Amino acid sequence: MNLLKSFFYDEKELLTRIAAGEESAYRTFFDLYKERFYAVVLKMTRSDLVAEEIVQEVFLNIWMKREKLVLIENPSSYFFTAVYRRVYSYYRNVAREEKIKDVLSKSNMCENSTEELIFARESQLLITTAIQKLPSQQQVIFKLSKQEGLSREEIAEQLELSPNTVRNHLSCAVKTIRALLRNCDFLFVLIIWLIKK
Repeated sequence: MNLLKSFFYDEKELLTRIAAGEESAYRTFFDLYKERFYAVVLKMTRSDLVAEEIVQEVFLNIWMKREKLVLIENPSSYFFTAVYRRVYSYYRNVAREEKIKDVLSKSNMCENSTEELIFARESQLLITTAIQKLPSQQQVIFKLSKQEGLSREEIAEQLELSPNTVRNHLSCAVKTIRALLRNCDFLFVLIIWLIKK
């Protein structure tokens, strides 16, 4: 058996031990991948802080879903795909936040920076309150979609649901929030944020 095959099988054995909850195996895995993950994310984001946060999120997600590690056929490909998806989600969130800021800055509803800050905070409070009134499953799906930027397929995989179920929950959540905010003065800005796919 050549060195590449030997490494591949050793790595799968390592994942099996992690899936069983062995923390020392997880530490070995962490040491094996942390610098490689960090280098990739740093190259894509050009930010030390963002790179550290994304790498931590990836490792946390791996540990939280460790039972599924035994099903992975190509570990390296699987984990780097997870890293790329997390970076993609990061940029989607950045783009969404920039769009909200742009809408706020172009609005004539705020006369100065203090009023704009108050407006933004009140808008966020209304959003949070509306989300909290959703059923628990809808809350989770809505937050993963609108706040973390995950696709329906990614949410379905994470929650072990079908994409159609995720779509239905998300649709119901948006309709409910729209109804709750119908009489709100901040509706224009909020709806832009809520319905963004």
